[in-house]
Amino acid sequence: MDLKVDQKIDEIKTDFAQQLEIAKDQGKKVVGCLCSYFPSEIALAAGAITVGLCGTTEGPIEAAEKVLPADQCPMVKATYGRAINNTCPIFPLTDCIVGETTCDGRKKMYELLGREKPMHIMDLPQKPDEPEAQVHWLAEVKKLKAFLENQLGVVITDTALKEAIRQGNRIRELLTQIHECRKHQPPPIMGLDLVSLSTKMGYSVSRLSYIDQLEMVLAELKQRIQNNYYACEPERPRILWTGLGNSLGCDKVLRTVEECGGVVVCQEGCGGITRLNDPIDTQKDPLEAIAERYLRVTCSCMTPNNTRLNDIDLLIDEYNIDGVIDLTWQFCHGFNIESYRVREIVSKKHGLPFLHIVTDYSQSDIGQISVRVEGFIEQIMAGKENVYNRSAKSLQSI
Repeated sequence: MDLKVDQKIDEIKTDFAQQLEIAKDQGKKVVGCLCSYFPSEIALAAGAITVGLCGTTEGPIEAAEKVLPADQCPMVKATYGRAINNTCPIFPLTDCIVGETTCDGRKKMYELLGREKPMHIMDLPQKPDEPEAQVHWLAEVKKLKAFLENQLGVVITDTALKEAIRQGNRIRELLTQIHECRKHQPPPIMGLDLVSLSTKMGYSVSRLSYIDQLEMVLAELKQRIQNNYYACEPERPRILWTGLGNSLGCDKVLRTVEECGGVVVCQEGCGGITRLNDPIDTQKDPLEAIAERYLRVTCSCMTPNNTRLNDIDLLIDEYNIDGVIDLTWQFCHGFNIESYRVREIVSKKHGLPFLHIVTDYSQSDIGQISVRVEGFIEQIMAGKENVYNRSAKSLQSI
C-alpha cells in the first residue's frame, strides 16, 4: 500500500468538496468546526458531516488583512480570509459553524465569521482543574446539542450519541496505534508523510469509510515493521514536534526538518498523539462523558496547562527522542510564553537539544529556518558522537 500523498491541501479540499456536494444533494447536513475542543460526536449524532475550516495556507491572508489587523495569528487570518474571498470550496457548503472561546484572536474573528454563516460559540472554561469548570462545560455541551437540533431540524438521541462515541473512540484508537508505530527505530513512515496522509483521510464524508482507511494504514505500517521496511536510516535524529503546525499546508518547518536529516516521530498538540489517546467513557451518561473528555484537551489557552508539559515529559522517553522542536505562530502569545516551560523540561530535565521557532505561513523565512534547523540537527549528531566516543573509551578500559 502506497502511503505517499502527492496532492496539495487545496487539491484535497476541492476533491472533498465534490463529495460533500453529492452528500448534500442526498440530504446530508454539514457542520464546520475550528478547534480540537469541538465535541464532534454531538454533530455526528445529529447525522451531520463535520468539516475542519481552519486556514493553513498563505493565499487568503491578504483578503483577511483588509478587515483584520496584520499583526494577528496567521491561522486566524487564513481562516477568515478563505471564508470571505470564496477560495475555500468547503465553507459555502456548511449549514452552520461551531467555535470555542480559546484565544482572543479567534474569539473576535468569530464575531465577523458569524456574519457569513449561522454560528454557535461554546464558552470554554480556561481553568480546567476547577470543579466549576466541568459543570460549566457540560452546560455548554448541552447548549451545542440544542443549537444543532434547532439548526439542523433533528432530535439527537442517546442511542445516536452512543454510536457516535463508539465510532469516535474507534477512530482515536486506530490513530493512536498508527502514531505509536513510530516508536519503532527507525520508523516505518516519515512525519510529513503521516501528516499528509492523516489530512487527506480526515476529509471524509463517511466515518465508517474513514475507519476502514485507518485500519488499512495500520495494517500496512505493522507489515512494514515486520518486513524491516523503514522510512529512513536508523541514524536519523528522532524529533518530538510540539506546539503548532501539524497540518498539511502550514508544514514548511516540518518539511525542512526532514529535508535537513531529522525525522519527526512524535507530534504533541493539535493533530498529535495527545489528542488521540483519550477515549470517551462509554459507561457514563453520553453528554457528561463527552464533556469530560473534551475538557481534558490541552492548550496554551488553559491555565495552568500542566497536562501538556507532563505529556511532553512522558513522550520524550516513550519515543526515544533526541531533540524537541516547539513551533509557535507569530502573535500567538499563549504558546510563545509557554515555550519557556517546555524548554525547562526538555533541556533541564532531559538534557536534550531544544529549538523554538516563531514563524507564519509565508515562505520568506525558509532560508533562515533551514540554517537554524541544520544547526539543531548538527547539535544532536555531535551529542550522539560524544556519547559513542565515551562508550568506546569505557569499553577499551575494561
